[in-house]
Amino acid sequence: MEAAHASSVLRGLASLRAERALLDVTLLAGGGEFGAHRAVLAAASAYFRAMFGGGLREARAARVRLHGVEPECLAMLLDFAYTGRVAALEEEAGGGGASSSCPESGLAERLLRAADLLQFPAVKAACGAWLAARLEPSAALEMEDFGEAFACPTLARAARRCVLRHAAADAESADAESAGELSAQLERVPLSRLVSYLREDALRVPKEESAFALALRWVRAEPSSRAPLLPELLAHVRLPFVRRFALLAQVEGEPLVARSEPCRRLVAEARLFQDGRLDRHDRGPSARLRPRPSTGLAEILVVLGGCDRDCDELVTVDGFNPRTGHWRYLAEFPEHLGGDTAQPPSATTSTSPVAGSSWEHAGPGLGYRQGGSDGSRLYDCVWRYNSSVNEWTEVSPMLKAREYHSSVVLDGLLYAVAADSTERYDHTLDSWEPLQPMLYPMDNCSTTACRGKLYAVGSLSGKESMVMQCYDPELDLWSLVNCGQLPPWSFAPKTVTLSGLMYFIRDDSAEVDVYNPAKNEWDKIPSMLQVHVGGSLSALGGKLYVSGGYDNTFELSSMVECYDPETRKWSVAGKLPEPIFWHSSVSIFRQFMPETLQEEEEEEEEEERPLENAFNLNQQRQNLHNQNLNELR
Repeated sequence: MEAAHASSVLRGLASLRAERALLDVTLLAGGGEFGAHRAVLAAASAYFRAMFGGGLREARAARVRLHGVEPECLAMLLDFAYTGRVAALEEEAGGGGASSSCPESGLAERLLRAADLLQFPAVKAACGAWLAARLEPSAALEMEDFGEAFACPTLARAARRCVLRHAAADAESADAESAGELSAQLERVPLSRLVSYLREDALRVPKEESAFALALRWVRAEPSSRAPLLPELLAHVRLPFVRRFALLAQVEGEPLVARSEPCRRLVAEARLFQDGRLDRHDRGPSARLRPRPSTGLAEILVVLGGCDRDCDELVTVDGFNPRTGHWRYLAEFPEHLGGDTAQPPSATTSTSPVAGSSWEHAGPGLGYRQGGSDGSRLYDCVWRYNSSVNEWTEVSPMLKAREYHSSVVLDGLLYAVAADSTERYDHTLDSWEPLQPMLYPMDNCSTTACRGKLYAVGSLSGKESMVMQCYDPELDLWSLVNCGQLPPWSFAPKTVTLSGLMYFIRDDSAEVDVYNPAKNEWDKIPSMLQVHVGGSLSALGGKLYVSGGYDNTFELSSMVECYDPETRKWSVAGKLPEPIFWHSSVSIFRQFMPETLQEEEEEEEEEERPLENAFNLNQQRQNLHNQNLNELR
């Protein structure tokens, strides 16, 4: 009843205006004159409320001249104040699309300016939505500026998304001509603006070479003044994900790059990454080491093996994409190598189907699983998982069959660490070499690589005391780390390195310890959401991921929780396909079908739904009716 009454009152006011009855002010704009009711205008616009409700001269004047407003736009704003409708935009919205260069687009821009000046926010939002729905690449830069200048964030965001979609568009794309105009316009933008596009994950490129080409085109437009700025641009091009042949031919072969020492350093970093010699987890977070979704490459969490509720061993390999929250089945580990039962991992941070085996990543898309036992014999075999072809391949066996050892990758080389020996695998030679054993044998240890060295923590053989030892690959020498009093661990904790810090996850507690080897200091971070007895730990995308194991209630859990060092908070990242324990997990890069930024488009729809209502004007009209009535009461 209240809504019907409000609608009836507003229709009555519109009827009075049409009959020119009880009008108490005339607005002048350009050569036009428009009669209106002060109360209606004040209820519809904060601008008019301030004008008519204060001590201004216009509050008593019968005729008020408005500057900077076109008569056509003022007429539409007055119609909106009395009807809650913008007829011109509604008709065009229902009658199909229009190019950004058509007359209606110019009208929408002028109306948005007038709505901004006279403070009609609903009309301003409707105009922004109308323009956003009709964006073309050739007008996107201008519309982004326009939206920012008039505090219309929805239009500015939509225009920016349009730029990111088409900045590196193919010449053969469906909108090639318009995209080509955008490409030419981008050559004239200032450095800071181009950098802001290059640093975006949402920059839509089929391959990262397109981002490099975008930066290079900008420099070549004015080579004499812009050549020194190329390093700043390349710092935001994700060169590690440029294909190898393109890195050599297009990037290293470019004279502007070859003449710049900072550019050559960035290329060298990319080569180290592609050779598996750059530990992305040990260094601080860097966008250069994060692939863009449009390329189809993603860093995923790979979970291998483990045991289910019935303690049956698993040979499954599953990949979890934190960006999408989806799991994918990967190539299973060869089942014939599985043992009858999996034993508790007393000497490794995690196990896989063969009891006591170890699993470690080694390079952007590679993972290794070594050794273990089936209960009757030890294995020396080593299998490599290649994500590019989704298959396992057997490589050279370890020098010694072993179980319950720990493995870690340092400088692209795979280390196997056991109580009595240490050996190292070089994938380029497909061979193992013996190294110096630990200074003090440990029955139970976990390992991680940090700041160019290998660290092992665990209990001394035949003793309960815990120690930390360090291996220097340059000296081939182990040493005892004088790190003060270790935390009160009952068992060797799981450990992983992130941004130069070593994190330790306990098996019997939700507490998490942190060691900084550079400062020789211990610290703690907030406790996990639950304990993960027999769970697994990995680093991915600058965050920690802990999965599975038994929780506080001794129930087998499928929880995957994530710790973000920037916010210092744990959150639930997802769930395992099934509750498991004694599994292994690492992060690798894997190619999927390129994302079409569907999630982004869904977000756009969410943003635009209220503005679509501005066109339909059902909700906005009701809000305006209620507001007008409240003001008039």
